[in-house]
Amino acid sequence: MIEEVVTEKEKLVPKDGDLFDIIIIGAGPAGMTAAICAARSRLKVLLIEKTLPGGETSTAYRIYNYPGFPNGILGADLAKQMEDHLMDYPIYYSCESIYDISNIAQKEKTVCTNLGYSYKCKSVIIATGLEPKELDTDFERKFLGRGVSYYAQGDWELYQGKEVAVIGGGNCACYAAEYLADIASSLYLIHRSDQLKAVKNLREKVLNNPKITIMWDTIPVDIFGIDHVEKMKLEHIVTKQHTWIDTKGVFIYVGRKPPQDIINLEVDIDEEGFIITDDCMRTNVPGVYAAGDIRSKQIRQISTAVSDGMIAAINAEKDFDRNGN
Repeated sequence: MIEEVVTEKEKLVPKDGDLFDIIIIGAGPAGMTAAICAARSRLKVLLIEKTLPGGETSTAYRIYNYPGFPNGILGADLAKQMEDHLMDYPIYYSCESIYDISNIAQKEKTVCTNLGYSYKCKSVIIATGLEPKELDTDFERKFLGRGVSYYAQGDWELYQGKEVAVIGGGNCACYAAEYLADIASSLYLIHRSDQLKAVKNLREKVLNNPKITIMWDTIPVDIFGIDHVEKMKLEHIVTKQHTWIDTKGVFIYVGRKPPQDIINLEVDIDEEGFIITDDCMRTNVPGVYAAGDIRSKQIRQISTAVSDGMIAAINAEKDFDRNGN
């Protein structure tokens, strides 16, 4: 009997100074889709991601609105399937942060990383996604990593059977509340408005969950703890009344913002810092494209990010041919 041996595919590793057809910054759904599309066109592709592949998809609890999964799929599982698909192609991959793109307006651009490496390319697709908005408070910075977090699925074992709080009232906050309510003994959802901004079915789940107490028209003003979060002080924005609640974990979901490092690039951005593109994902700089949540657009979902990534890669290839590359 011949025993089948399964070997794990390895990512191709770039070398300092290597030349690529396309460098893609960000390995979320938009970046991975662009990489797969470009690799299928036999372009030499480098995908750079500062964390793990998947982007915010890997941090989502369960995703119900992505085609092909009528019963939903865990965000981490969908991200892993996308990464596995990526591994079927000869795509170079590097875990680094980008701090500059020199000669960005030239035909040959240089992408510089925080590890001191530089890679040359003909085109760049920026698909960095977004990062969490902070409350910008002293107590948030003081207790970050000691009970304050922006990621509900991180270290969830620490909060099993304990009281926790989620700050926010949009889709992400409600998804986090729904997920954490299954783990915690009880959960406070702290929202500065008098109604949730999440989609209807998600709102109903949160409103009808007996383990979730919603603190309407309320903001956090302080946190107390010795080595870890123990209590949080709240203020009602109408009555100005203060309330202390017991909580061992505080999860902040008050929105997302473009990464600040892309603002230094020579691409046009809107008033909120999102990159402006045309329908072909082209920016104002020749050979530079943007895809996914970092774009200035109306809808930010996994499906639209995948679409953006595909469109960016296809038009990058067309521009190669048009410009004689």
